[in-house]
Amino acid sequence: MNTTKSITQLTLLIIILAFIAAGAGVFWQGQGETFEFTSLRGETITMHGRGLYQFDSVSYVAQAVAQDIVTLVLGLPLLAAGILLTRKGSLRGRLLLTGTLGYMLYTYTSYTFLVAYNQFFLLYVALFSACLFAFILSMKELDPELVKSRISEKFPRLGIVLFLSVIAAFLTLAWSGRILPALAAGIPPVGLESYTTLVIQALDLGIIVPASALTAVLLWKKQPWGYTLSAVLLIKGLTLGAALVAMIINMLLAGLPANAVEIVMFTCIASAALLFTLFLFRSIQEPE
Repeated sequence: MNTTKSITQLTLLIIILAFIAAGAGVFWQGQGETFEFTSLRGETITMHGRGLYQFDSVSYVAQAVAQDIVTLVLGLPLLAAGILLTRKGSLRGRLLLTGTLGYMLYTYTSYTFLVAYNQFFLLYVALFSACLFAFILSMKELDPELVKSRISEKFPRLGIVLFLSVIAAFLTLAWSGRILPALAAGIPPVGLESYTTLVIQALDLGIIVPASALTAVLLWKKQPWGYTLSAVLLIKGLTLGAALVAMIINMLLAGLPANAVEIVMFTCIASAALLFTLFLFRSIQEPE
C-alpha cells in the first residue's frame, strides 16, 4: 500500500470535512436567545441558545468559534501546504503535515467528546477517526535518524528543551490548580460548567504533558526521536497556541472573564512556538 497516497487522501478528506464543520461553527448563528441551565452539580450556567452550538455554554462557544476561525485560516492552509511539500519529497513538508495533523486530531477529539450533541456529531466522529489514522500513518513515515541527520547546528536544541519543559510544568500546575482545590473542597472545578467532565484537561494532562516531558528528555540526550517529536510538537504548539490566543481574545470581546496568568502564558507559548518553528525550518537541510 502506498502510505503517502493514503495520507494524502485522508488529509484531503479532513480538509473538506473540517471546512464544513469549522465554517458552520463560525457562520451558523441561527435564531434564539441565551437561557439559564442548572447543571448536574447544581450550578446555574448561561447557555448560548442559538446556532450550531446552541446547547453549549456561552463561555465554551466563545472558545469554539475562535478555534473554528483558526482552523479555517491557519490549520487547513497548513495541511494543504504540508501535502504539496510532502509530495515533493520535502522533510519540512512531512513535519509540517504531521504536526498540523496533530493539531487537527487534538481539536476534533475535543469536539467529539466535549461539544454538546448537535447536528454535526457524526461529522466530528468522522474527523476524529480520519485525523487519528492520518496522524498515525504520518508519524510512521517519519525516519528519526534521517530527521536528526538533516538538522544543522543552527537548531536551538537547549532552548526547545527548556520550552517543552515549561509547557509540561505550566499545564500541570495550571490544571492541577483548578482540579485539586475543587476535589479537596468537594465542589465543581472552574470551567466544568454544564459539562460532565474536563475533556481538555484530560487531553493535556494525559497526552500533551507527558509527550512534552518525554520529548524534552530525549532531545536533551540528543536522541533521534527527540528531534523528530520536538518538530511535531512545535508545529502542533504553534497552531494550538494560535487557537488559544484567539479563544482568549474572543472571550474578552464577549465580556467573559479570563485568567490573567493564563492569558500571558498562552500568549508567550504561542509566540515561542512560532519562533522555534521558524528556527526549526531554517535549520533543516533539504537535499539539492
